[in-house]
Amino acid sequence: MTPDITRQQRWGILGDGQLSRMLALAAYDLGIRPVILTGDSSSPAGQVSPLIVRGHFDNRDDLHGILSQVDGAIIESEFVDCDAIEATGFAEKVYPALPALRTLQDKKEQKLLLMKLDLPTSKLFEKNTTDDLAWLKQISKDGTRPIVIKYAKLGYDGKGVLVLNGDGHSDLEKGEEFLIGARKRKISVYAEDKVLYKSELAMIAVRTKDGEFKTWPLVISEQRQGVCDRIMGPAVNLGIAPSLESKAQEACQKIAEHLGIVGVFAVEFFETKDAQLLVNEIAPRVHNSGHYTQDAGCTSQFENHWRAILDIPLGNTETAPFFVMQNILGLPDVTSKECATSPAAGQYSHVHWYGKRGVSPGRKLGHINARCHHLQEKGDVLSAVQSAYGKWQDEQRREFLKL
Repeated sequence: MTPDITRQQRWGILGDGQLSRMLALAAYDLGIRPVILTGDSSSPAGQVSPLIVRGHFDNRDDLHGILSQVDGAIIESEFVDCDAIEATGFAEKVYPALPALRTLQDKKEQKLLLMKLDLPTSKLFEKNTTDDLAWLKQISKDGTRPIVIKYAKLGYDGKGVLVLNGDGHSDLEKGEEFLIGARKRKISVYAEDKVLYKSELAMIAVRTKDGEFKTWPLVISEQRQGVCDRIMGPAVNLGIAPSLESKAQEACQKIAEHLGIVGVFAVEFFETKDAQLLVNEIAPRVHNSGHYTQDAGCTSQFENHWRAILDIPLGNTETAPFFVMQNILGLPDVTSKECATSPAAGQYSHVHWYGKRGVSPGRKLGHINARCHHLQEKGDVLSAVQSAYGKWQDEQRREFLKL
């Protein structure tokens, strides 16, 4: 049954960053009044929503305050406190549902799920001893085996991740220091084999309460120091085998149906050097790798997230034959309480600015979307985006470094 959205349903968003901002903007087009849980009305989401509940998403009283006065709520980040949400008595109002969220907010549990579903992924090493160095020596073969150690929770954008390349004693020292730090923070860890990959890929998918399921195209994800730098796609138009896209779609659907996910979620993959597809991680929310859908897709990930939760038929997920999304990141050498200025849009491009106060190295300040309707224009689109981003970087250096 399609819900009546003409009565201006009020839906809460637990979080106030850029994802909440874009979710809020998409909500208005569907007749939804977004209510932001935030401690700061000048936050990215607070700037675009007149309805605000003061508080934080890990405080039980604050959660009760917002959940008691909205029709439902969605999360911006998987780092919410599921126990706190459950204690409010309104857990059934929150999407994704807590059982799915509990599994996916723990990356070790994700790995175990992938193994249960027989989805290809890198080898898992669970921590089975309190002796950090002994465990590290065992799984890394005394520092000679390349591995990746990860926080099970709270790791994002390269934080909570340590890549060891098999460099022997130096790896053991770095690894032990990382493990000691995790223990001090009371964060559990696990490890996995380092994948020798050819490319990093991602796919955005969406599922409704009634089980309608769609995906957007597989995309190529370029990372810089653990942070998404650029997304390009569709991957099959850029040399990725169509069979890998089919495998990615199958993996997404299997994950969604097993967990009963309602809404948009993202799955990150590795294309190995022998042309295999491995699942890396799952994000139970709208995702940076899907921002291109705002301008290159018939329906954005943000709109379809709302549609899925409200049981409105999903929008078309077809896209332009080429698109690129360039993250606008704080410069490596700039930290300031001042606001950065937005780059200018161009012939092919659209700029999405988050309105954040202050800049710091690697901080996501916005993104540039660009597309074309003919593949032969791909080079022009890439050049235009690179030129716009390079010009913005030069302007910021002059502004903040007084060059």
